[in-house]
Amino acid sequence: MTSETDNDTSISKGLFFRLSGTGKDIWETNRPRPTTVQLVDQKRFHGEVRDISRGIVDNGIYIASYAPRAVEVALEKAQKENVNIEFEVVNMLDDLSKTNLKQHSHDAILDSAIFHAFSNDERLAYIKNLEYLIKPNGLYIQIVYSEKETHETISRRMKKSDLNELFSSKHGWTIESVEGTLYVMLFEGELYFH
Repeated sequence: MTSETDNDTSISKGLFFRLSGTGKDIWETNRPRPTTVQLVDQKRFHGEVRDISRGIVDNGIYIASYAPRAVEVALEKAQKENVNIEFEVVNMLDDLSKTNLKQHSHDAILDSAIFHAFSNDERLAYIKNLEYLIKPNGLYIQIVYSEKETHETISRRMKKSDLNELFSSKHGWTIESVEGTLYVMLFEGELYFH
């Protein structure tokens, strides 16, 4: 696998944990991503769905309405929306067989801008955990920043060739499609589409 940047390090975990769940980071827009809305409209989610995310789980709450602090905020929001949803905080880089998560228990997994933030080695551990969680023939939807992303705050980007290699049939995956989409972030109170 080639590195999409010269720097093969994950994002600053200190910064990530200081901002996650506060509603103050650029990825917390207090609404589901347009891509998530589109996927729900297309009825792509069914059965047991896991939203692997950082922040206050707007995508998970939106999906559930149709089919540490961050969890508290998400639970409050879910109660206000009157949806049935469960939350669990896990480190997707740890051995998931040592958690309460059951093997092959999810029909669909949504990864909204998590994967690209990991180093190359962390990505391999993450993929192993995806394989642990997802049912055979389950659906994994990944939203990442591509090599076409130009915004300076995005430190890691994914090449299509790297995705094709990591999720190839020789590794037991079938890629249905790789598509461009808009990703919404919040900069200084303003929505930013890219």
